[in-house]
Amino acid sequence: MPELDILQGFEFLALKSKENWKKHHWDELKAHIEIFPRAFALGTSNKAYITCTVDQAAPFDYNPSLEPIPEGYISNTFDASKSKGKPFEHYLKPHEAGELFVKSRGKEIVYACGYHALRLHFGLEGTAIAIPTASYLELISRDCPGTNTDPRKAAQMRSFVVPPQLLVTGARQSQKTQSLAVFAAIVGPQETFIMIDHNRLLRIHIMSLSRHWEAKDFDPDSQMWQHLWSDNHGPDWVYETAAAGLRLDAWRASVLKQGQLDLTRSARSARSAHAPLASLLHTMLGNQELFNGYGQHTAHDLLHSLGLWPTTPPLIVCSDEDLYLRFKEALHSYAQQFSSDTYRKRCLSQPNHSSSIVFNYMSDDNYHNQYLKVFRKSSVRLTQEEYNMFARQGLFNPSHTIGMEPYNCMPEELIRVKTKEVPVYIYTRGRGDPIYTVITARRPASWRHSDSEPAVKQSLALDARDAGFSTTLGPASFDVFKKNQFDWRQQGKPGRKPKIYTGKPGRPARAVPPISDLRHRSDRGKKAQKRVVSQSAGMPLDSDFSAELPPPKRICRTSRLSMLLPTERKTRSSSSVIEHV
Repeated sequence: MPELDILQGFEFLALKSKENWKKHHWDELKAHIEIFPRAFALGTSNKAYITCTVDQAAPFDYNPSLEPIPEGYISNTFDASKSKGKPFEHYLKPHEAGELFVKSRGKEIVYACGYHALRLHFGLEGTAIAIPTASYLELISRDCPGTNTDPRKAAQMRSFVVPPQLLVTGARQSQKTQSLAVFAAIVGPQETFIMIDHNRLLRIHIMSLSRHWEAKDFDPDSQMWQHLWSDNHGPDWVYETAAAGLRLDAWRASVLKQGQLDLTRSARSARSAHAPLASLLHTMLGNQELFNGYGQHTAHDLLHSLGLWPTTPPLIVCSDEDLYLRFKEALHSYAQQFSSDTYRKRCLSQPNHSSSIVFNYMSDDNYHNQYLKVFRKSSVRLTQEEYNMFARQGLFNPSHTIGMEPYNCMPEELIRVKTKEVPVYIYTRGRGDPIYTVITARRPASWRHSDSEPAVKQSLALDARDAGFSTTLGPASFDVFKKNQFDWRQQGKPGRKPKIYTGKPGRPARAVPPISDLRHRSDRGKKAQKRVVSQSAGMPLDSDFSAELPPPKRICRTSRLSMLLPTERKTRSSSSVIEHV
């Protein structure tokens, strides 16, 4: 599910498009909305699924007469049939363009232009991508039945055929007909943002005014701000740090007030003789009013940065003033990194390629190596300070029980090197509820995933980089991009790879990445596993996976000759050594 890191990226890409337009045209970027009910989900016979809702409460006072339907305009037959009698029926018409605004808040994002704003929740694997408007117009001109196995449902949940100019020549599915389930679009003069989801779990909430949206509406201090967001999502830890902090303080007070009752044996036995205490991880995942934007990945990595077992009871954190303040500060600082220039440069830069849906290898590499710590990783490289923080608390000692008594750390348990790679373990309860951590110390019996639970299993975590062509984590790892990934299993062709010249600034990309680079990338997760297994077994590292370095470059003919043939040429360094001897 896209979390705050991904939503921050969607916002940045739209703002960057606005900035580029103003730089070249000396005017604000204007756009209009379009929705495609033919792609909306149907739900099941047991459970309906509503993809699109319309807010008709104050202050949303839009009147359809403000945008009359042009004479002779006919909406798409599939769109019309699925919209009949629905609140969004009168949105199937051309809309007036207006200045584009975008704002993300945790797991939600709002795009607004003209009279209308779309609040989006991307479900499990929904995403927003920018494509040329000319390609967009060709994309929506040809639809097809969706991928549902039921032909009747497939005909009603339609997709759009990807035009040839967006396909990536040589990619693993470039010879197949690709399609996209486009739910909505923000259509600009040169570039269009399309909202797609092959799982069809994306949700849209339409908010319309009797005037055009303005920049002041997206100020957190404005009267409009509270109406933009759903009631079950609270303040954002990037833009609304003070408001989020006040809510967290109130939550802490309630935890301290009720926590002592949960710790007493009588209260626990009344609830259940063996019921575990509340978990901080599960509280973060289930309470978006407090931890808006945090999900499995971000919550795991944040708790790892604090040296906390993921299912530590909230009372433990709230009872310790220093630990609580560190937790509160980390909620802001961790979230803020995804709006930094460093993150945007490393993970949100666009490939210099003619296709907008080409797989971004640089973004994927940087994200997995630098912004993914323990969640779905086999190992993590800790700095000296980080490693020793865990070691001093006995968190690497399987004989120590967390929080039971002060730990007497021996000097040999600490490291003096700058970094050390340690294994990441996955702890599971039955068939689900996995947690990821480097901690191997014992947990108190009252905690979730404690050693006293027979169903809890510990094993070395599988690495997300071993997922192959499946979607995983990061801005590059969505289905639309994964389909246009190059296959490392194919036979590489000899010769220099041609380059693609797009006219854009930056180094031209190769039409096909070298097969050696692709194979190296595909093995990184397995190599990380081998390293930590060898270290824990006390065996010397195999030179084949002792470091995640790129494959060696081809040695040219002159380099080979210089290594084989004797030479009398003396370098400055070699002559000085001889004189010294």
